[in-house]
Amino acid sequence: MELALTAVLLSLLPVRGPPITGPWTPPAVCGRPRMTGRIVSGQDAQLGQWPWQVSLRENGEHVCGGSLIAEDWVLTAAHCFHQTRPSPPLSVCNVRTLKSRRLFGEARHWGHRLVQLASPVNFTDLILPVCLPKPGDPLGNGTWCWVTGWGNIAANQPLPPPFTLKEVNVPLIDTQTCDAYYQENSNNPSQEPIIFEDMLCAGFESGQKDACGGDSGGPLVCDVGVWTQAGIVSWGYDCGLPKRPGVYINVSVYTTWITSQIQSSAQGVRAFFPARLLVLIPLGAALAACGACLTGQRALRPQPLRCRPSAAGLRPARNPSPDPPWLAAFRQPPRPLPAPHPPTSDPTTWDP
Repeated sequence: MELALTAVLLSLLPVRGPPITGPWTPPAVCGRPRMTGRIVSGQDAQLGQWPWQVSLRENGEHVCGGSLIAEDWVLTAAHCFHQTRPSPPLSVCNVRTLKSRRLFGEARHWGHRLVQLASPVNFTDLILPVCLPKPGDPLGNGTWCWVTGWGNIAANQPLPPPFTLKEVNVPLIDTQTCDAYYQENSNNPSQEPIIFEDMLCAGFESGQKDACGGDSGGPLVCDVGVWTQAGIVSWGYDCGLPKRPGVYINVSVYTTWITSQIQSSAQGVRAFFPARLLVLIPLGAALAACGACLTGQRALRPQPLRCRPSAAGLRPARNPSPDPPWLAAFRQPPRPLPAPHPPTSDPTTWDP
């Protein structure tokens, strides 16, 4: 079933920055945050440090991450969109279009999702897009990148108050090495690939630093002169285990498709889910998140996080709730998730 998550964009800032003057197109401003300081290895991000960071929420509660890639486009993971009821609006824009692209092989239902806003955002010092990579040109093995989110800080260890956005610095791992890691003790007698060509791995042979539950859909970004999104948080075995690095959607494989969808929308693409709502909230550094990893299981990394987002000085709402039944679909061996479909009141064609 298709999502009625409120896709909440960009966050709980005490003060919104002034609009940017001068060139404002995504190529002119993408990947250039005004804040440049760093706090290493799973520590708090600073306000405005990752101005493209997006939170997808259900009923005001964080479920997945995402990234702003244009004035009216958000990039996230398709598996974040498998819940059904709308959320009360905070700052609301109608969603004009939802488009998915599935991955290859066994993980084809773990693709990415483009979400188009009916109304574009205004770029400010605290709200900026991230740059997309060149088509078919992934960054090299060993490139150091950053993954950000409000997910667990360790397996079964929710992000504690004040629920500040976290950042982790991890190196890219080549596909062959990553696949060899995952083949070890995998009970995969056929030795068929586990890591496909449209996947990207990042982390350490020893584990320890990784994305986790609640980080799904969020960006893995690398500084190549400007900040460029190399990956989308997708799945992993538990969190931070040795020889089980985080697995990401390789954005460079899909840059051409993403760009074509954005360009075609400018020519009048028919609304896909006109009744759906996307909530935009300028974020920056602080937001609540909590949840639990599936210990020892191969799992996608969304979580229905039963805490309300809060900036520093605000009070979080509720404690984590038990895992919902739909998380059973993420166990090993994985079972296919329900195929998304549009509402019966809007007979549109699913975009392949």
